[in-house]
Amino acid sequence: MQDLHADGTLTLYAAAAVGQDKGGIGLTVRVAADPHAAVAAPAVGAAVGALVTLLGGTLTLVSRSVTSGLVGAVRDLDEAGLDAGFLHRISRRLRASGDVVVAEVEEERQLPLDSRILALGGRISRHRLLRSLSEERTVRELSALSDELRRLRKEQSGTVGAEAGTRVKRDRMHEFQRLVADTQALARNLRSEAAAKVVVLRAQAAQLDGPARQAVEQRAAAVRQDLEARAARVERMAEAAGDSRCNPGRVGCEDSFEEDDS
Repeated sequence: MQDLHADGTLTLYAAAAVGQDKGGIGLTVRVAADPHAAVAAPAVGAAVGALVTLLGGTLTLVSRSVTSGLVGAVRDLDEAGLDAGFLHRISRRLRASGDVVVAEVEEERQLPLDSRILALGGRISRHRLLRSLSEERTVRELSALSDELRRLRKEQSGTVGAEAGTRVKRDRMHEFQRLVADTQALARNLRSEAAAKVVVLRAQAAQLDGPARQAVEQRAAAVRQDLEARAARVERMAEAAGDSRCNPGRVGCEDSFEEDDS
């Protein structure tokens, strides 16, 4: 992959190698991804972390973006746009062969990489990152929760008592605040990823000439445009939620929940 990166055939954002440990019980990270590449290729850390968590083994700080545990691994997978079925197939092959390289690449042609891996006796399992689906779910969840809050503010608490009604509304508001914060963080992460990927692509282009350089520069522009557009959409949703009646930062928004509407 590094050779293909060097000639501009593809762009390698990050790679890590995972293999069975000496006892053959779990997995170990043989070659960790460069810490500086983690922002440009979050899917690599998520995939490695999930594989090691699912099959057992130790984790290094640079191979995971959250603390150890199945819940953290599943969350990483979802945020990175990885499919659990894909990792299941990889884990089965790991048990048979013992080693795997996890990488995130940008490529226009598949045959150059496939032919080289096949010539080495290896196999390729590609996965198209579906992070946009996770982003869509976040946007819809924020919209749905905002609507729920508006309806909840109109409900009378006479049947459950003022204190219980106020507590329910306050808890729902805190949930809303957390989701708005998570949505804003998602937009920031997308912009950070865009910037990090462009750094990799520009460094690659600087080592090339002619059509190869032009192709990588066009690749950089397309990658940045895609990630920036996705970040802008998520930001707009967070801003719209923040400007609504249930604006978490608006004076009196939560205070209105203290009223006894029984």
